[in-house]
Amino acid sequence: MGVVYRASDELLHRDVALKILNKRLDQPRAASQDLLDEARASSALAHPNICTIYEVGEADGELYIAMELVEGKSLHEMCAAKGLPPESVLRFGIQIASALGRAHDRGIIHRDLKTTNILVTPEGLVKVLDFGLARRVSGPKFEEATRSLASVEQESSVSGTLPYMAPEVLRGEPADFRTDLWGLGVVLYELASGNLPFQGRTGFEISSAIMREVPAALGPPIPLGLWASIQRCIAKEPAQRYQRASEAQAALEAILSALIVYKEPGADRGGPRTTVLHNLRHIQVRKGDFLLLVGTTKGAFLLRSNRRRTRWELGGPYFHGHAVYALAYDGRRGQHRIWASTQSIWGTVLRWSDDFGKSWTNPEEATLRFSSDTGASLKNIWQIALGRADEPHVLYCGVEPAALFVSRDMGETWSLVRGLWDHPHRARWLPGNGGLCLHTIVLDPGNANRMFVAISSGGVYRTEDGGSTWTAQNRGIRAVFLPCKYPEFGQCVHKIVMHPDRPGRLFLQNHWGLYRSDDYGENWMDIGNGVPSDFGFPIIIHPKKPDCVYVIPVESDEFRCSCDGRLRVYRTRNAGESWEPLMRGLPQKGAYETVLRDAMAIDSFDVAGIYFGTRSGQMFASRDEGRSWQKIADGLPPIVCVRSACIGNSSEAAATSGRLTVNPPSPRTKTGMRSRSRRKKK
Repeated sequence: MGVVYRASDELLHRDVALKILNKRLDQPRAASQDLLDEARASSALAHPNICTIYEVGEADGELYIAMELVEGKSLHEMCAAKGLPPESVLRFGIQIASALGRAHDRGIIHRDLKTTNILVTPEGLVKVLDFGLARRVSGPKFEEATRSLASVEQESSVSGTLPYMAPEVLRGEPADFRTDLWGLGVVLYELASGNLPFQGRTGFEISSAIMREVPAALGPPIPLGLWASIQRCIAKEPAQRYQRASEAQAALEAILSALIVYKEPGADRGGPRTTVLHNLRHIQVRKGDFLLLVGTTKGAFLLRSNRRRTRWELGGPYFHGHAVYALAYDGRRGQHRIWASTQSIWGTVLRWSDDFGKSWTNPEEATLRFSSDTGASLKNIWQIALGRADEPHVLYCGVEPAALFVSRDMGETWSLVRGLWDHPHRARWLPGNGGLCLHTIVLDPGNANRMFVAISSGGVYRTEDGGSTWTAQNRGIRAVFLPCKYPEFGQCVHKIVMHPDRPGRLFLQNHWGLYRSDDYGENWMDIGNGVPSDFGFPIIIHPKKPDCVYVIPVESDEFRCSCDGRLRVYRTRNAGESWEPLMRGLPQKGAYETVLRDAMAIDSFDVAGIYFGTRSGQMFASRDEGRSWQKIADGLPPIVCVRSACIGNSSEAAATSGRLTVNPPSPRTKTGMRSRSRRKKK
């Protein structure tokens, strides 16, 4: 692109790299300005792994860029012989992915990622050069790349950018963030092996290899997880790659962690340590009491009342600063165990308390995690679901990235359900703004082999053989944000519920749409008539009335607040034939509230109580099935999860546990879908 000088900044007294761009007589003035504008945009990328651009401009008709002077070697020099050790490949790859993530967040694509423009300082810090500058001043990208090929007769080798170009660019399609992830995969392959994945004697042969061929497999000492991540990066179709640089970064971090500290199954983990929490307000729980388990973005709280549910005592906050998206109460086997998923900068950990929050397990390492061969890293646990009544030691967890884990020893060890993880649809599941999450698990209480899961944005899947195989169950559910409105899969399901007495009937709140199925999810019918908007998040079912369902509509996917600023719960008592608003005691003016998917629960008393929390930190309760409401807590952090529990005899505990299984946790608000105005049903 030009000549680079070592120069001295006389104002700030520092050495800089000064790039003088090549002059081209045929270069349009607009193209020069575009390059300068893009360089100026790239100068805002303040990140330790990105070479900083200090100044761009034009002087005496010449374009220049003044940038950080990086002392070090290029990755091309470092891996030219036989490649680098796997640990080095992973450490460098994590830094590159982090740099891409920062740039992508600001709408900047590199377009020309390769080992020659990635430097490593003597301290091991990666610096990616030339962000946003790969769009050449003149000529199409493919023509420019072929002009950079060295003569085969002269050098018998190929240089330039073509070996790093993604298939979609060769097809003439515009580059996007996933194009950079292809470049990352090629770089990782080169670092690991010392060779490029796609080679040839001519530009045509290289292009053909990129478009059609599968690169040679990387065997030991390359970890299987690293090879799996590279393969995903260099998938021919962009939809089959990682969709965000942060996903690739998380996968590489997990593989590096496993490479360093992974213990083989059966190795002594030493058992979980326990943390006793002092200087917190703890609740005193007695037999016959009633609990609400409340998860927020900054910790968990416990609310205690008696069976009358008129006065409430607050305990917590537990796990200060940790996001708690999943909670469950386990009263099986006569125990009083509270499960909690805690998420922080240190990762996601599943913990439990057997004394109502006074002490919690604090594992030295996460027991629930992806194995290194998957190339995946656990981001969050969205659901904790208890096994059936005859499975007292079984637990399930739905996680992000979308996967299902099962434990058959009360959470001591966990196994990935491979039948779903290896599903052929996985490569085409697209994450919502909250990520690619498995957020709902529904067990058929009468059939030990039947289970439903919901994935955003994958849709509803069902297994009839205990998890070995799964089928998409989305017939009739709209996907308003996709070109095909009724695809086989890809719907953004927000929540599904089932009544244990009628397992063939399910209710579903979708990203636009309320539905019912009467045939185990084979077909879905629209039941959204009578609500002000069929966009919403939570949906719960009455524990004793299979046709009674509650939802909380919001304005639209663009304005996710209660309709017209009036906070109302809507109830159907005839399986969706008609709906009625429940509002007495709820704010009806200026109440622009949002209730997330998992922030609503119902109890199992003869006259059922209903509870929900808002993103503004308010908790509301009704002890008469929604006819009247009262505020029972205020000023909490944003509420993301609400669960109820009856503390009594074993049958009450089992009933509560079963309800938690039927009404499981779900993920955060999704954004990024194409919005549309609020749609009123006729």
